[in-house]
Amino acid sequence: MTVSDPTTVAVNVLRAWIQAALHEAPPLAFAATAWQVVGQSPQAGWPAIPDRIATIFTRLEQGQQPAAWQTPAPLHCHDAVLFPQPTPQPPDDRLRQALRTAFQQAIQAPDLATRLEWLLNALQRYAWAWPSPLAAVSLYDLARLHAAVQAAHVADPHGQICLLGGDVSGLQDFLYSIPAEGAARQLRGRSFYLQLLTDACAQWVLRESQMPLCNLLYAGGGRFYTLLPGKAAEQIVTWRQQLAQTLLRYHRGALYIALGATTPFAPDQYSDQTWPALSAAIDSDKRRRFAALNEDDFARLFAPRPLRPPRNDSNDAPDPLGESLAELGRQLTRAAVLLVDTTASPTGGATWRSVVSELGINYELVGQVRLPVQRRRALALDDEAAAADTSRAWLLGQRYLVTEAYRLREHDMSRYRQLDPVQADEVRVGDVAPFNLLAALSTGVPRIAVLRMDVDNLGDLFGRGLHRPAGIAGLAVTAALSSALSRFFEGWVGELCRRFNQRGNGGIYAVYSGGDDLFLVGSWSLIPELALTIYDDFARYTSNAVTLSAGITLHHAGYPLYQAAEDAGNALDAAKAYEHADGRRKDAITFLGQTLSWSEFRQAVQLKDELLDLINRGVPRSVLMAIQTMAVRARRSFTRTGTEQVIVGPWMWQGAYHLTRLAERSGSVKSQIEALRERLLSAEAVAQRAIFPAGLAARWAQLVLRGGR
Repeated sequence: MTVSDPTTVAVNVLRAWIQAALHEAPPLAFAATAWQVVGQSPQAGWPAIPDRIATIFTRLEQGQQPAAWQTPAPLHCHDAVLFPQPTPQPPDDRLRQALRTAFQQAIQAPDLATRLEWLLNALQRYAWAWPSPLAAVSLYDLARLHAAVQAAHVADPHGQICLLGGDVSGLQDFLYSIPAEGAARQLRGRSFYLQLLTDACAQWVLRESQMPLCNLLYAGGGRFYTLLPGKAAEQIVTWRQQLAQTLLRYHRGALYIALGATTPFAPDQYSDQTWPALSAAIDSDKRRRFAALNEDDFARLFAPRPLRPPRNDSNDAPDPLGESLAELGRQLTRAAVLLVDTTASPTGGATWRSVVSELGINYELVGQVRLPVQRRRALALDDEAAAADTSRAWLLGQRYLVTEAYRLREHDMSRYRQLDPVQADEVRVGDVAPFNLLAALSTGVPRIAVLRMDVDNLGDLFGRGLHRPAGIAGLAVTAALSSALSRFFEGWVGELCRRFNQRGNGGIYAVYSGGDDLFLVGSWSLIPELALTIYDDFARYTSNAVTLSAGITLHHAGYPLYQAAEDAGNALDAAKAYEHADGRRKDAITFLGQTLSWSEFRQAVQLKDELLDLINRGVPRSVLMAIQTMAVRARRSFTRTGTEQVIVGPWMWQGAYHLTRLAERSGSVKSQIEALRERLLSAEAVAQRAIFPAGLAARWAQLVLRGGR
């Protein structure tokens, strides 16, 4: 290989950055381009690495001194590691030695591709929060972008690069259009397959463009982004056709991968318009699904298909793809490591493996680290698996996946036999709990809840909101923001789901969490608390610089999943449309058909607990209906300027009369009821619209008290 081989160049760039971090003299061959990636004019020597790193979200606060600092430490899904601290800390000697050991191991890898992969793994594990010369961007994010730029630059005859991205279309229909019965067994496999398919398409693009692994900037949530030689943009029509043919063959038009690319540009020509141009190119192809197919293939989209007989028909043909996805979900339950074979050949058949193997890749889930029979990439799916990497046979990468699902425990089996005697014989302790059991485990009315959340104003966040330097350094900032969001949604959300499942008062089933959004199903009494916990932790994670909106809906366990997903999506849309008193939009939650700000929702949580306490102490349950009636009559209206207001009217004195009479008859809790009356009906309370969170709290308490009725 020559020095201009892309993988060789990428390896040398990564080595140089690690040497600089370890205070070893890096070779100066890439010093000029290092300054370019840092966003500064070339100077003598290698860019100096500081001893502190602010979080990437401080770049949203232009002109202010950073107040949130990342603690350099090995990547670990723990509060003290992931969340920012008020004071900066430099990398300590133990972290420096760990990086040095991993670096020495990586450069002794048996081949060049493995060497590159292990260098990336070392940086990911030990330098994800290591300072770099570009403020608020980690050494890992900066080094891998520099390596990607140089690899693409040397592979293009004109020294140009381009961004190419993909977006899998049809995710929701594929994921949620399954029968409610058995949905818990299929969802995990389908969700995980979509992540594997996204990754396989990205790896296929890298192989077709002959680019190394570092040129994959991001893959998750049905989207991927790559940095390629400028000449690769000429191949996009051919690639669209080839990928569309593969997906059409196996999914009959249900799934499509939309590809888009920027016009080739020199690295120093990257600007604030480049990323929006990439998004626009992807969206344009998504609006013209399968347009790149030839006439014969395109006609297959409209060919008549035989109707599938009912599932209980004895002549029903087996569904190899569906059965393989269900098996994938079962394997995921106990998986700790994902093995990735990038030299796979087509396997034939009609399973999920058939699809990804046709893209030249295969995956295997295993419960522990073990030696491969051939060269494979190994990714730890959790911290425990990463810590078990002591064989030194390879250096594990880390890939957080939210795969948490409540599993049947010994004491659940008798209850499940009462719920479903027929299906009870098909499940075992340790299997994923069916939805009807999750509903039964709820406190109060037996229902499941669906939670959908996503980041507010994400386009602005990646666009105008994030302060970026000029040139390719701006892409490093974008990549760092994407990495930070992934760590929260793919790492921390999974940790929260695990903690809630360990409590024993219900269960959580994580359908999906990644990129900037999530979809969770669970016992309804747990989901609102989990949503508030996620919101609070995200506020702490971003130092209150970014907000979330959420929608929660309640359903019977047998409710069609696609409809539940749509209902929760509508609830999320209502939260996105919420307008605060100061004119801000979004940053809200919809629950039980009512949309509130998060601060109002927090009031509803507190008041719900207080109402339950009052009723346990003898207050009649009629107080709950009285509060709900007041909330309905005090419906919101708007002034001529569009400001929301509360209608002042008979509901106020009628409510005051009812609560006063109730207090007179309540003996020992009289003072608490009088305090509740003042809290809801005083002039200050009316001005602050306290009746609306109170109405939600009363309805919430009713559902808790209803039990199985």
